[in-house]
Amino acid sequence: MKIKNYLLYCLVLFTAFFISCKDENAETPLAEGQGEVTFRFYEHTVYTIDDIADVARIKVTLQKEGSEEELVLPTIDVNADGEEMVSEVLRLDVGTYSVVRYIAYNNKGDQIHDMYLPESGDNTFVIKHEEAVAFYFPVNILEVQSADMLKNKLFGLCTEILGPDSTLWPKTWREENDDFKTWENLEFEEDGNHNILYLAGIVFDEKFKGMKKLPANISRFTTLENIMIRDIPEFEELPIELNESNLQSLEIINTSLASLPENLQIKHLYKISIIDSKLTEFPSCLSNHKGLEMVDLVGNEIAQIPENAFDNWEKLSQLRIQRTKISSLPANTFTKLYRVYTFDFRWNENLSTLPVDVPQEHTKFQGLLLDGCAFTDIPEAVGKIRELRTLSMAGNKLTTVDLSKLNIGHNELDQVFFDNNKLTSFGKLQSDKIILVSLNNCGLTEIPDLSGMPNLRYLSVANNNIAAIPVGKFKDNALLSVIDLSENTTLSSVPADFGVYTETKNSRNDVPVNLTALDLDGCLSLTWTVPANWCCIEGEYMFGGNGDKLLPAHPVIVYNRDAKGVTYEKCWNKDCPFRLEANHYQLNFAQDFDEIWAELHKEK
Repeated sequence: MKIKNYLLYCLVLFTAFFISCKDENAETPLAEGQGEVTFRFYEHTVYTIDDIADVARIKVTLQKEGSEEELVLPTIDVNADGEEMVSEVLRLDVGTYSVVRYIAYNNKGDQIHDMYLPESGDNTFVIKHEEAVAFYFPVNILEVQSADMLKNKLFGLCTEILGPDSTLWPKTWREENDDFKTWENLEFEEDGNHNILYLAGIVFDEKFKGMKKLPANISRFTTLENIMIRDIPEFEELPIELNESNLQSLEIINTSLASLPENLQIKHLYKISIIDSKLTEFPSCLSNHKGLEMVDLVGNEIAQIPENAFDNWEKLSQLRIQRTKISSLPANTFTKLYRVYTFDFRWNENLSTLPVDVPQEHTKFQGLLLDGCAFTDIPEAVGKIRELRTLSMAGNKLTTVDLSKLNIGHNELDQVFFDNNKLTSFGKLQSDKIILVSLNNCGLTEIPDLSGMPNLRYLSVANNNIAAIPVGKFKDNALLSVIDLSENTTLSSVPADFGVYTETKNSRNDVPVNLTALDLDGCLSLTWTVPANWCCIEGEYMFGGNGDKLLPAHPVIVYNRDAKGVTYEKCWNKDCPFRLEANHYQLNFAQDFDEIWAELHKEK
């Protein structure tokens, strides 16, 4: 087929009109409860090998409202009518129909298009008695393209960005390479047998060095759902033609993008990330994207967020605004964005206040991350958020923590992070819900009173100035599993049992049944021997639907790098697989403590 630069361009339009008169040669009158429909196409130039003029016949599949079965219409002729291609008139029963699919054929009977239309109100029409409707195929079609069609479009894209010299294109994008799965930077949707269905994503990276603007014709890749632009310092502009695309996700990372088109409105966009770029203002066009679910604005020079920025984001579930110059947030941030699970405002060095208003009804708000900001006190909003579970305020300007502002009992708070604040002390936190407390590098000289937290499981007080562990310090924390005291270089005095909760187990006393890890790395001044009973702790029975199961025995892992005074007593079990004389009874650790603690941080 002759290569041309045309493709049907589909514009959503319904026009209805009454038939008021018929001539003597009129066809058979419409039956009771019938109307008429024609299917029409507009023409527009894009990269393709097909021309709308090649379309001679079409077969349309409909779904009638109220019916579970699809209705496949007879194959009908299509003829030119000015700039349009118009089908024969078809008669249908009265009702509301959705256009699901169409197949187009040329005048030789060869199939040249197979297109699916996503579920949308734009793809419906209504048949009324004795009325005629014209249905214009919309833009948001899913085109099943031939390999040659896709190659032509991709080559056209490369030509526009990198020029006609194909040696400058991605190395695997070659005419002779028919295995699209080997083509770099492309993502395909596949069926259950791993056959390619359509092109779903393109990554523009250093292979497209020098690209300043995304080509407008990217919107003509009708199946494209995801675009990523990364590590192209020259990139600075998006085309307004993206409004015509079916794009769902747009990620822009490490570029010179300073703004978005004022009238940008990508209908199906649910995720946008602009990271480490040059935004100086909040993109106002994003406020009108009602379908957004995930927004990441990280590492930009944004200084202010307009008060109405979040007004239409009622579907949003993820919000990250990090490393900007903002000092405040819109007053309705928490009340409007009631579907967001975690608000992530970390490393905004000027941010020192939060909105006071929070939703009165139940929300999904469970996490508030404020690390690296400028707060001098716990924000008032914290105590009002009933579903709040995680509060992280590491690296702020706190000198004391007013625990009353946490409003324990009103919320579900179970994890608190106050690392890297210059705290002189930390009061007694009274809560049966708290399971994790992190107070690393706070200048503490003693471990806070933990007796009010019976369900505490994870405690981190690394890199402080703690000198001693009192007898029975952790006796009220029976479930305590992980303790991090690393880099407390002044720690020199600890009880023989380290003050942890113990039980008698199989006639052995002082067994730390719930403790799994203790980090003493860098405790240069400490001399202490890990007790024999801290090894080969018999596992408990786990009860479940598949029967009871005895968990294997385990040791308490004690990390002692750069803590030469910390040694191990020989295990009580002569067949111990953990403490061997050959390695001086040291343990071979499956994980570094940092890895264990990092996993806990991921959970927040």
